[in-house]
Amino acid sequence: MSWGGPWGGQPQYPPQQYPQPQYPQPQGHHPPQYPQGQSNGVPAAPSAPPMPSAPWQQQPSPAQGQFPAGPGASGGAVAPNQNCGFAGPGAPNPYMPPPMPNTGQKPNIPQNFAPTGRKKALICACNYRGSPNELKGCINDAHCMKYLLTTRLGFREADIVMLTDDQNNPQAWPTRANMLYQMQMLTHACQPGDSLVFHFSGHGSQVRDDSGDEVDGLNETLCPCDFKHGGMIVDDELNRLLVNPLAPGVRLHAIIDACHSGTALDLEYRCKVKSSGLHWKMEYARQPRMYKGTAGGEALQIGAARDKQTAADTAAMSGGANTGAATFAFIQAIERRGTNISYGQLMYSMSEALEQLSAQQGKLPPKLPAQVGGLFGGLVNKLVDGAMDMAGLSAQTPVLSCNYPFDLNRPLAI
Repeated sequence: MSWGGPWGGQPQYPPQQYPQPQYPQPQGHHPPQYPQGQSNGVPAAPSAPPMPSAPWQQQPSPAQGQFPAGPGASGGAVAPNQNCGFAGPGAPNPYMPPPMPNTGQKPNIPQNFAPTGRKKALICACNYRGSPNELKGCINDAHCMKYLLTTRLGFREADIVMLTDDQNNPQAWPTRANMLYQMQMLTHACQPGDSLVFHFSGHGSQVRDDSGDEVDGLNETLCPCDFKHGGMIVDDELNRLLVNPLAPGVRLHAIIDACHSGTALDLEYRCKVKSSGLHWKMEYARQPRMYKGTAGGEALQIGAARDKQTAADTAAMSGGANTGAATFAFIQAIERRGTNISYGQLMYSMSEALEQLSAQQGKLPPKLPAQVGGLFGGLVNKLVDGAMDMAGLSAQTPVLSCNYPFDLNRPLAI
């Protein structure tokens, strides 16, 4: 399949000029939800807290001329990267289910999944506009991912929730509260055959792990647009909201384009890309204290970079518009090889694209000449790669992880 890239040839992915998603004016201050059939929305999860009837909390004054007021925000809305409380009129308190103790028992996971049911997606993108942490390509990533889902993978636009920090409506901002709530709605009331997608483009970070589960002693985090005041979203929370609830016959693909995102969902198996091929590796040296698996469903994550690496926001790959490098490489692989691309082909294609980007930027580690080879050459190259990785100078490497090891020749099924 010939293809000239998201911003050249066919298809035409929107670069920087894209239509603004039309969020309706809040009716009763309900956050955006996934419509189901002809109804106005899925019912609230039984365990979710009731939406407060009190008006939006009083907030500090926004930066002058930086962000327009959102609907229903008296006195003007706070900039998304400021303290936004619950991020909108009547938005609910973020609900977090209790962790599940790890009993060592694992459900049987059927491997003959076919996306015959409903397809739902939650897409979150933070440009952090006007802040010292500003990025340029994340909202482009969100719109390009939505275009891919609707034109190539059979998703209905009505079943995609977009949270981006360029919206007038505070309920459509990717704040911590809004993201946690919409994650819960994404996995709520799913049926066998349902296919879910979670995409995040923005900053990622790491914090100390006090549980002892992480081999490197660090938890991976996502940074919502209000992370400085509302807090980051930790990998343990992502696991509990996106992975633990997945019932048999339900599949989740999480594409996370952020720094340090290799194991952001805390899944148990990680695929390593080596010169000898692709290999699964158990992520935990010992059994985690809390259950990290699903309720019988399947969770897959594609992280933009290894946990020790950063991820690029660049215009070099598109030739003009800024994008997240991993999101661009993901879309490019599917457009070039088709939607029946295998997971192994997808990882090789993404790795090759990101290596080419690193070569352009002069970040590829030096290699011994091929004729040296042998055990000595392999050992030295491994040591060089490790040193460059620790120094943050190695090529950005995408990471595939799952709650169980599967045949990587299996076609992509989203």
